[in-house]
Amino acid sequence: MSKKLVIVTGYFGAPIEEAAREIALARGFACLSLDREIEKRDGRSITRLCMMNGEHGYRNQEYEILNEINEAPESFCADSEGLVVACGDGVLYDDMSREIAEANEFVIVGDDLTAGELWDRAKAQGGSYHAFMAFGSEDEKRAAFEKYLDRQRALFEKVGGKNDL
Repeated sequence: MSKKLVIVTGYFGAPIEEAAREIALARGFACLSLDREIEKRDGRSITRLCMMNGEHGYRNQEYEILNEINEAPESFCADSEGLVVACGDGVLYDDMSREIAEANEFVIVGDDLTAGELWDRAKAQGGSYHAFMAFGSEDEKRAAFEKYLDRQRALFEKVGGKNDL
């Protein structure tokens, strides 16, 4: 029997993992955080991975595991009919990861949040792998965040995805 796969991503600061858990609970699916799976396998935090390997190295690991999940979701959800995978806010920037998302159902979280709400949530998360959150004044960080948010909006509008739960 083929397992259903739902990919959940969203804006930086959006409650991606919380939304993934809600979707999984509502559907009776298993839930997996891609970042936690990467950290578990690698032994380092996402922030540390990005510092040591660069974002490209991190995206390669992200794709490899997402591809493994896509090819054999039953390995990750033997006791349910499907799997919901919470992915970081940048997963769709990688062409190969985006192809996996587009081949399955995918949800974009945070479209209903204002830039200010996303900013407040992003700051509260701490431990961001986004370099712009570590350097500069508060105003400089906010300006860089808003530029990143604009790029995310353009990408998310281009690729579509379901924007509600």
